[in-house]
Amino acid sequence: MSGPDGAQEFGGRLRERRLAAGLSLAQLAACIHYSKGHLSRIERGLAVPGPGFTDLCDAVLGPDSEAVPLPSRKSGAKRSATTADAFTDPALAFAVPYRTHSLPPAGRFFVGRRDTLALIESVLEGAETQPVSSDVVCVLSGMAGSGKTAIAVQAAHRIRNAYPDGCLYLSLHGHTRSMPPLTADDALDRLLRLLGMPGECIPQHPEDRAAAYRAAMADKRLLLVLDDAIGSSQVLPLLPGNPRCPVLVTSRTVLNALDDAHRLQIDPLPHEEAVALFAQVAGLVNTPGKGTAGVPAALHRPPLDAAVTLCGHLPLAVRIAATRCATGSSRTVSDLVRRLADEHARLAELTDNERSVTASFAVSFEALDSAERRMFVVLGLHPGSDLDAAAAAALADCGAREGESLLDRLADANLVLRAGLGRFDLHDLLRAFARDLARRLPDPERTAAVHRMTDHYVMLADAASRALAPHRHRLPLGPIPVPEGGLPPTSTYEQALAWFTAEQRTLVELVHASFDERTDVRCWQFAYLLRDFFFVTKQWDSWIASHREALRAAQRLADPRAEAVTANNLGLALIETGDLTGADEHYEQARRLFSVLKDVHGIANALGNHAWIHFYRGEFPQAFDQFSTAFEHYQQAGARRNAAITLRGIGLTEVEMARYDGAVAHLEAALSAFTELDLPLDSAMALNCLGEAHLRRGDMRSAITSLEQAAALSRRCGSRFEEARATRNLARATEAAGDLAAARRNRSRALELYAELGPAGEASLWPPLRYAH
Repeated sequence: MSGPDGAQEFGGRLRERRLAAGLSLAQLAACIHYSKGHLSRIERGLAVPGPGFTDLCDAVLGPDSEAVPLPSRKSGAKRSATTADAFTDPALAFAVPYRTHSLPPAGRFFVGRRDTLALIESVLEGAETQPVSSDVVCVLSGMAGSGKTAIAVQAAHRIRNAYPDGCLYLSLHGHTRSMPPLTADDALDRLLRLLGMPGECIPQHPEDRAAAYRAAMADKRLLLVLDDAIGSSQVLPLLPGNPRCPVLVTSRTVLNALDDAHRLQIDPLPHEEAVALFAQVAGLVNTPGKGTAGVPAALHRPPLDAAVTLCGHLPLAVRIAATRCATGSSRTVSDLVRRLADEHARLAELTDNERSVTASFAVSFEALDSAERRMFVVLGLHPGSDLDAAAAAALADCGAREGESLLDRLADANLVLRAGLGRFDLHDLLRAFARDLARRLPDPERTAAVHRMTDHYVMLADAASRALAPHRHRLPLGPIPVPEGGLPPTSTYEQALAWFTAEQRTLVELVHASFDERTDVRCWQFAYLLRDFFFVTKQWDSWIASHREALRAAQRLADPRAEAVTANNLGLALIETGDLTGADEHYEQARRLFSVLKDVHGIANALGNHAWIHFYRGEFPQAFDQFSTAFEHYQQAGARRNAAITLRGIGLTEVEMARYDGAVAHLEAALSAFTELDLPLDSAMALNCLGEAHLRRGDMRSAITSLEQAAALSRRCGSRFEEARATRNLARATEAAGDLAAARRNRSRALELYAELGPAGEASLWPPLRYAH
């Protein structure tokens, strides 16, 4: 080995490897953050590198099959005395002026984020107003692929000229699959090198290294960008303690321990910005002279809209998808949309061999502890768009408090989203990722989790349904375990309506999922429990679709009672939408089954329901007879609510037959019964019917009184439909009474309500229905 302690042999071998890699001295120096002059001295055997030098070179040049041992620092090789001595003493550090920029390029394709960029600038520009020695830190956190790094780099380029000493960028590799996260010591080493300190002068002891770093930053005005932090402990030692050197941090976690940090949540792109990004990357923008530059051509819009929606507006997914069908590719956007539409294959499509949405999510997932990972996986079994902690706890088979804690930790890691007070959601692509993981669970574990979840929702839906319609005749649902911690507050009408409103999409999805999984008992039960909520809100599409599947499930079970009840409830939805033929068929189906079962209450229901077919066909005598027969059955059975509902039908039929005195008497009797039973929605419906009876016989004062009460009560019980009907008839009554100003107000309010209700509101313009058995 030539030279003292092998310095010349080490340097010669390094030069051979550099030349073999095709790198100049300056290029290698830039890669490992050493000065070109010092690197030259090492290659000539005139300087001895520090202990981390070999690892840095191996990362760039690859492992050396003929490795030469690192020479001892006791060798006779000389080292620079010009600046190195100054760097060994933190008090003298950076006596030589030094300005650096290590920012990556801003990139060609960047759209939107104006408000976020403005907020970042406002935070960093406020650095001068901070107390001495305090840090100004802005944390950008968000899910994997949301564009945090792109935003940070873009913001840094926009304001870099405000920092005369430069701008430092360092990736902390918190979520880089090919390498471990940087330790604070390694990060300090990199930062000191970026600031110009020769590697051999960097202190070895962590505290000395941190002191040298803070001393170096003490008199500078410099912007520091720390990208991809895995946790607060990785960032805290890197804070300069100088408000003139603000720090911009990106992380998939919220970094709670950075107490004074300004936090900005980075969400997926708004729809139009996602479309613009896709169009730019794919080369689908118009050229100047052929339209508005930078705007996607109109012919591309439908598939572009679908593509970015299926990508969840996530920038990483949008960029990958756009690259796969860029100009010159044989794949069209429409073809991409077709492939992305299959949720099971969606994530597999979002890779371009260098970037992968799945791989990006997997790194975040692998950083979780075992309990957090298990919770995330079982969330993939939940069919809805959002859930609360109690449902998550049922899935994970843990206590409610533990479930909420786990969800909070997943939210801090940006693997779930906080969707309101006590509720959590998953981004569409993260949901697909969780479902892929859930499919790999052992069958017994997956089945047990799903059963716990469905038991949980059946129990809660049953309690809420009983609060919405406390006097409804009910089928026994069998033994259902009470959730740990008891039931949520659904004992009042208002609480029950709020619970159903929050959970309705999940419950409808549970109907479909139960049907697909052939858990037919739960399928018809979920539809049965939703009926009372649907009757209030008139969500007919969901009502009809869920009950059609529930009816098929009951038939597969060969359960005639479940089939009869479901057919009856489906008929109710069909008659409300004007499908008299479909309603007639299902009412007749229910009547036959109830007759076989000798179910007197069911037979009366089917008879009373069928009376409405006659009513809407204008066959009023037949309707009156069937209503009267059903009323007698209910009277004998002591079913007061059903009897009052039938009285409402009798009264409306008498209105159509111009028997106004009898109509008013029957409707007032129905209203009295509903009031006594404390049924606000039924009372509102009876008041609407009474107002219509008074209106038809010309008693405008009584009509206005009844309809005003109906509108107020409808608002209280959350029925926009009954309020709309009352307000529409109020407009007619006040106009007939000569109060044109009130008529205009009521007509305007009615139009607002029907517009708010959309297609469902338009459907309710057909003859008003006034029953529910």
